[in-house]
Amino acid sequence: MKNIPTDLLRTFVTIKDLGGFTSAGELLGRSQPAISLQIKKLESLLDTQIFVRGTSLELTEDGEYLYHAARQILEVNDMVVSRLGGANVSGKVRLGIPNDFELAFLPKALRNLARTYPEIMVEVDCDISKVIYQKYQKHVYDICLVMEPERVQEDRDKRDYRLDQLTWVMSPGNLAELDLIPLVTYPQGCIYRAMLESSLERADRKYRIAYTTPSLLGIMSAVEEGLGLTAMASSVVPSHLSTAIETKQLPSLGSVSIGLYYRERELSVATRHVLDFLRAGLANLAPHPMLGSRGHITPT
Repeated sequence: MKNIPTDLLRTFVTIKDLGGFTSAGELLGRSQPAISLQIKKLESLLDTQIFVRGTSLELTEDGEYLYHAARQILEVNDMVVSRLGGANVSGKVRLGIPNDFELAFLPKALRNLARTYPEIMVEVDCDISKVIYQKYQKHVYDICLVMEPERVQEDRDKRDYRLDQLTWVMSPGNLAELDLIPLVTYPQGCIYRAMLESSLERADRKYRIAYTTPSLLGIMSAVEEGLGLTAMASSVVPSHLSTAIETKQLPSLGSVSIGLYYRERELSVATRHVLDFLRAGLANLAPHPMLGSRGHITPT
């Protein structure tokens, strides 16, 4: 019976998650030739082809199966190693996070953390990104996740941020009142609202604020009832709503940076472990699966 080295599986999963051999090498501390060699070893060991040759990281059928299996194997491996080596780690970690991401990946990340480090307590506070970051600067949080406009130059660790396309979100078939576009938004200061308004103004489109609420549930309820349109990062759109990157009536909204902030010198052992699980959750956020092609609305 063959045994698959976990370092080969980790390299493979990292390549797929980060979208490239170079990015994976930077994260894992290996050169691109070394990363390529590991993939060749893995393919040779399993006597199969993982990536479709000549494509941009498209997986073969065997590659897709291996990717999902590898993630499960690594999760078990990491849980065992961390639990046996870190069962005594304890502490309280204060986390600030935007409302949308409270549902997108946080519950799973905290569940995985609790399985490995049951003595670490995480206090979570949700708000719009502007408020979260202001509180972080006042040392209210140990770690925070915020959405910001995409930076021209990004010097942060690649594990600490990801870019995401903003998309229009509406109830199925709701494109009524397009001469005066009704918007459902968070209060002033929210990056979604700022990018909605600036995009419409640049496109010389008239709009009105139909509904304002600081609650994600309130936003979703208003959109579901057809009171207006809103904007969200594509990776956190609920599956029952319709999406559009842009249409003839709606301009493109651009992209946002979703990133973690923390003070490296102030990180406790417990906070470092929480940071690792948040990085994994951020890396695993997938674009909304039902997001249509550019200029097309996809009912979901």
